[in-house]
Formats: sequence, structure tokens, C-alpha cells
Amino acid sequence: MFWLGKSINLNDGEGKIGVSPIEYIILAHLRRRELNNDGVPVGQYGNELIKELNSIFKGSWRAQSGTVYPMLSKLVTKKNFLISEKLKTELGPRKKVYKLSDDGRNLIDSIVRENFKSDEFFIEKYLELLEPFKEKFENEEYEKIEDSTVCSSCGYIFTGIEKFCPECGTKLTLDG
Repeated sequence: MFWLGKSINLNDGEGKIGVSPIEYIILAHLRRRELNNDGVPVGQYGNELIKELNSIFKGSWRAQSGTVYPMLSKLVTKKNFLISEKLKTELGPRKKVYKLSDDGRNLIDSIVRENFKSDEFFIEKYLELLEPFKEKFENEEYEKIEDSTVCSSCGYIFTGIEKFCPECGTKLTLDG
């Protein structure tokens, strides 16, 4: 994920705008949701965003509220790449919904457009670099966590050598 932190030159030549890897992932995720909805802006609650990111990245990275919520706040108040509004939920309490602002949408589109080919090339080369390790580790005997393990976060029952819960992405320990 280290290559994801991006910056882009401003049109007026007055510097760059930068985003951290997690900001990039949040903006790209929200933009992907819009593009999958025919380009119509789609709001998302912070908790839903965290759950979707954990579903996408399960087994490799876990989005946590202590990281994501401050990032969302920064993207709204300091960078103006997101808009938040409080909406009443079915159960009554008002919750914040996050949407891309026009600046956020333009930024993520520009970053992806400018970096797509080089990112794609980087990922291909990175996978080539790891290829010899794949065969080595696939043939290695792993210590199983237990014959049957229950994830302490979501209750998913599985067997195998997983380091992260295949259902929710929680990092596992020998205790489950």
C-alpha cells in the first residue's frame, strides 16, 4: 500500500496537493461507488465505509475507526475533498453521511488518471518480484492456528493457516 500516497500538480503551477495512502483509498472508494451508480453522488456512513473497506481488503489490511474517522474529518474540514451532512436514520439518531465534494471528485479522478499506468506497472513488477517466494512458501509446512478457530470479532468458524479472519479481516492470534 506504500505506493498509494499521491500528490498531483496544481493547474496554476503553485505546488502540489497530496493525499496519504488511507485518504487515497477513502476517496477512490467513494468515487468507485459513484461510478458504479452511473456517476450519481452516493453518500456513505463512516461505519459502512469501514465495513466495505474491510470487506475489500480482508486478509491484508483492516480499516479501523480510530484511523478512518479522523481521516474523514480531515478530508471534510481541512482539505474540502468531502462533504458531510447529518441525516436521520431509521432508528432515529442522526448520523454523518460522507460524499465527495467536486474538488474531491476532481482530485481523485486526476490522481488516478495521472498514475494509473505507472501504478499498474508497479503492481505487475511487484508481483513478479514475489513470484519465487510464492512457490517457496506454498511448499512450506505452516503451523496451523488450530484445527478449528472462531474469530473473536465476527464468530466466523474456519480451519487453516489464516493470519486474518477471511470473513471480517481481524488479525488472528494463536488464541483465535
